[in-house]
Amino acid sequence: MPPAPPPAREEPPALLTAVVCGVCGMGGLGLLAWALASHVLEAPVRAALVAAGLALWAMAGLHWQLARRAQRCQVAAEAAQQAALQASAQLSATLDILPDGLAIYDADDRLVLCNTRYREVAPGITMAVDYGTRFEDVLRRAAASGEIRDARPDLETWLAGRMERHRSPSGPEVQEVRGDRWMQLTERTLDGGGVVVLRTDITDTVHKERALKQALADAERAERRLHEAVDAMPAGLDIYDENDRLVLCNNFMANLRPHLPVQTSLGKTYEELLREGLQHGIPEEARGQEELWLAHELALRGHRPGPEVRHYPNGAWMHMHESRTPSGMTVVVRLDISDLIEQRQKAEVARQESQRMRQLLERAVEALPVSIEIFDEQDRLVLFNQQLSRMYPHMNYAEHLGNSFADILRYSVQRGLVPSANGREETWIAERLSEHGSRTSNLVQRLADGRWINIYETRTPENYVVAVRLDITDLIEQRQALEAAQDEAQQARQLLQDAIESLPEGFALFDADDRLVVCNAQYRRLYPISAPMIAPGSTFEQIARYGVERGQYMDAVGNEEAWLAQRVADHQAAIQSVLQHLTDGRWVQADERRTPQGGIAGVRTDVTQLVRKEQELAAANAKLALLSTTDGVTGIGNRRRFDDRLATEWMRCGRHGLPLTVILIDIDHFKLYNDHYGHLAGDECLRRVAQLLQATIRRADEVAARYGGEEFVLLLPDVPMPEAVTVAQRCMDSLRDAALAHPRSPTAPIITFSMGIASVVPRPEAGSDTLVQAADAALYRAKYGGRNRFEVFDPGA
Repeated sequence: MPPAPPPAREEPPALLTAVVCGVCGMGGLGLLAWALASHVLEAPVRAALVAAGLALWAMAGLHWQLARRAQRCQVAAEAAQQAALQASAQLSATLDILPDGLAIYDADDRLVLCNTRYREVAPGITMAVDYGTRFEDVLRRAAASGEIRDARPDLETWLAGRMERHRSPSGPEVQEVRGDRWMQLTERTLDGGGVVVLRTDITDTVHKERALKQALADAERAERRLHEAVDAMPAGLDIYDENDRLVLCNNFMANLRPHLPVQTSLGKTYEELLREGLQHGIPEEARGQEELWLAHELALRGHRPGPEVRHYPNGAWMHMHESRTPSGMTVVVRLDISDLIEQRQKAEVARQESQRMRQLLERAVEALPVSIEIFDEQDRLVLFNQQLSRMYPHMNYAEHLGNSFADILRYSVQRGLVPSANGREETWIAERLSEHGSRTSNLVQRLADGRWINIYETRTPENYVVAVRLDITDLIEQRQALEAAQDEAQQARQLLQDAIESLPEGFALFDADDRLVVCNAQYRRLYPISAPMIAPGSTFEQIARYGVERGQYMDAVGNEEAWLAQRVADHQAAIQSVLQHLTDGRWVQADERRTPQGGIAGVRTDVTQLVRKEQELAAANAKLALLSTTDGVTGIGNRRRFDDRLATEWMRCGRHGLPLTVILIDIDHFKLYNDHYGHLAGDECLRRVAQLLQATIRRADEVAARYGGEEFVLLLPDVPMPEAVTVAQRCMDSLRDAALAHPRSPTAPIITFSMGIASVVPRPEAGSDTLVQAADAALYRAKYGGRNRFEVFDPGA
């Protein structure tokens, strides 16, 4: 709220102003009158008095004008102050109407103006903020409320970063609050050094962006599944866009047109594809008249009266159906009807033999397939066709011409031609007469011979009644057959349920809304903890969450929500097997696939024994791999381990421009040691040396290995030459301190080393063996330089 205005100054009393102005005016007029009336005054004195009188009178008038102007200014100031108060109130009300939080801080970073929405830390949660409060204090209160999620782990670190961004705002900042709510903070500096802060709730926008991303992912999956489903169709499918260019062709159709590869056909127009087919002699009926056939085919494009039958070079007959979508695309479906055509050809011979008899029969049948009878305005029969006589063979309609509908109706009922009227003849006749010509629906009537007749009656503007009767016996029989088929389907569903229950694996079917439709008892037995929730109507997520919350899945312990989200995603994808470790030690494999109706069918198999065997095999393989890279005598890495690590580190150090160092080590006069002490003592000496070298390396990526015989090697990644020299000296010092006796050595009475050191930054064009060769050259120099020493490889030496 803006500060209160200062109190208004008190206006000088109006009476005092009037008195002063009157005294001055009267005094001036008196002096003027005296000067003009007196004859004794000298001219200069009289002029002075006249001037003084005029001056007093003018001062009185000026004072009066100044007083009036001051009074008007005072009134204007009070009006302006009142308008300012009213404008301030209106500004506050206007700011409170804003859907966003707004605040203004001065150059000292103190609050000078804000609306009610700015005081909300989160929707429904406000904090008291007074004008003059520093921005940092306001921020600390909001963070301490616990509503701002980003400030929870480390409030002070978050506060320092937020203040830094506040002092130098660069753009909008998104902030998450409790309850999955999101706020956008926009700050702008003012010319005077202040800051305007705008806080906008963008929760709906964030949620919509999430929904959009999910929708895009769903659309991609749907498109992929559509292509899979189209390729799995047992019929050929072509889809052309609104420009009549081929955009989709399934595998079935591609096999029908081997002369038109799919990749080269996509994007071509229907006319271009027809012309390429004509070049290969397809279709056969177009040979010799290709252009005429092509023009006729293009004229029918999009206007075909119905499906067509076509013959392909491979002997197949296809039933082609072409239709246009509302967007202008053309969909062409081809079904293989070769078997049907073959049957038709076989039946054609028999049909031709009976053609003459059928033609005679067709002449005897009237053109209209329905019976018609017309009654005039007096409800008398005036017209009928022969189809009516055939429909009611027990009545001679020629004798009933001119009779009323009621007489004809009574005649039929008396002779039992209408079974539904038996036992209630008069009532039935009255009901039928009341409906005659005024029914709003059709009348279905069963005849005595078992046939069913559908009666349509319409009254014309001339008050005639036109009755049309159709024999719907086939339709009724089909409906009865459908009901029987539904009963059989129910029995089949029961058989299916029995078959599901007999499966040794767990089975579950979820519908398109991911709700459980059916499952067998084995499915519940595999998940005993989730069994209370495994019921029709429960969603997959509800069932999975029930088990997670009760510790059913080992992998979900400690990261329940992440595990659940991943499991639901795998379930929705339904493209890969999922292995689950249950808390009772069992392993279950879940295999799920989408149904054509959009549901998910899943099978659960207990694979505990298989998993345990795989684990045992993996452990054995790991042990075997370790033995294959370990020297059997010394227990450290062997030549194979060194070669593997050298190749790996050579590539890594080359990528990052790091040095790679190799130290080759040879025990001086080791053959004399074996000759003196024997090979068992020699092996023990090798083990002691290996232990000393292993203890010398410091990092996990460094390798100490037996290179062969009495030779050892150190691989030092990311170690430059000066540090490598230190490592070599440390090895020699450690060996000297161990003082392993060697009385036959001509170099020293104890075991000594000769070492060669080489270091290089690997290059892609060079091989790793160049580094070993360089170290070997340095070792050669150390041996022939007197042994018990190390040499550094010098490319110029």
